[in-house]
Amino acid sequence: MATSRLLVDDGVIVISPEGNLVLDIRQEESEEQYSYRVKSGTLRANSRYFDNLLSDRFSEGQSLLAALEHLKISGHEDVAGALVGVLPRIRIINVGKIGISKGSNIQNLTADFLRAIHGQPLAVAVPPVSNLANLAVLADRFDAVESLAIYVQRRKYLLATDAKSKSKTGSSIPEERVRQKLLVGLLFDHPPWVTRYSKHLIMRDSAQWQPGVETDDSKALWWDLPYGIEDELIQRREYILETINSIQSHFLKLYTSGERQCKLGYDTSRECDSYQLGEMVRFFIKTSTLRLQGTIYDNTEPTYYSGDLDRLLESLRQCSSYQIDRNHAHCGLRSRMIPLLDLVQNQLSLEIGSLDIGICAECWKNNRGVYAWSLAKRPVMAPPRLLTVSRPNGNSHGAGHQRSLSSSSCLNRHILVREFYMATEKNWAARDAY
Repeated sequence: MATSRLLVDDGVIVISPEGNLVLDIRQEESEEQYSYRVKSGTLRANSRYFDNLLSDRFSEGQSLLAALEHLKISGHEDVAGALVGVLPRIRIINVGKIGISKGSNIQNLTADFLRAIHGQPLAVAVPPVSNLANLAVLADRFDAVESLAIYVQRRKYLLATDAKSKSKTGSSIPEERVRQKLLVGLLFDHPPWVTRYSKHLIMRDSAQWQPGVETDDSKALWWDLPYGIEDELIQRREYILETINSIQSHFLKLYTSGERQCKLGYDTSRECDSYQLGEMVRFFIKTSTLRLQGTIYDNTEPTYYSGDLDRLLESLRQCSSYQIDRNHAHCGLRSRMIPLLDLVQNQLSLEIGSLDIGICAECWKNNRGVYAWSLAKRPVMAPPRLLTVSRPNGNSHGAGHQRSLSSSSCLNRHILVREFYMATEKNWAARDAY
């Protein structure tokens, strides 16, 4: 943040020349202190933290009232003309779990937060996402989220950021930036960012979710998202992984069941099934989605796929059209698995408009008890209406269902998608195109 806009009086940064209070702020007891001249009434009107702190219920508020009364008695009826040296002061330690990068510091960050509280412009016309994320952290710390959200929306900072980012193409978004945008969207009431970047994390995975990674309390707030969001994202990803894995398991069970899969009725049909099973196992092992493990003695820990879900689905799509001879050109895994992968990818791909696996800010805020995946009871069977796939001939079975969804409520649509992924059984056989 730039420092050119800072007006300093006797070492105190002047947020409001009419201010009747000086805040002495530092992040840690041993760190440098920064002081700001502010209006106590404005703080109280926009921050529940300061409203409580400066009320007569706390010693700070009692001291403030006494000091202001003393100023009047001393002839300082006009506080605007008072020198900062005679104003009451309040010490505050810890401005929250911020992430300060090069070119920025707590002094400027806190000054921008107090400017926003006082309805003044920030130090830069269009603050970068990292600055907005740190302001969100301070807003959360001082219980001023509602007023900061209104301020940010009125100034259209997020729309300006979106417009700026659209001009940049071909660059991937680092996870920290994704998390910052998600936190900003969550705290500053910008639903598009909540849905888009929560889906992005679910799809791309997170460095925070890898085995052995412990929570680091010293890291910025966006690395451990508040209000249960972090756990919700982890739950959603695990259920989606389980769903993708169930497609693989479905075909392995079919071809090891002993039930004839080749429908041609030739003498070679039994050999075709054995051939397809062998090629299927080899393919899944090659793509690292299957591991053969004996059950005589198994001490392995559960493992999860870490990486891009789009890439995982694409790797499964690489299955070849194996055939034991020319008479079995349409037998095997590929023709049967691709339609099921299409169904799942229509919900998951970041390139596709469906955002139901991402978090809907409105439903999370107003209907969390019935909306959240982490709070829901798992259904036994996936809802049949969602299990509609495009057949190999290109005909879509499900257009009528999609029309019915468009007229239903947002929450009902989300719940339908949730029950599909959370179901303990998917009944892929009913949707097998073979």
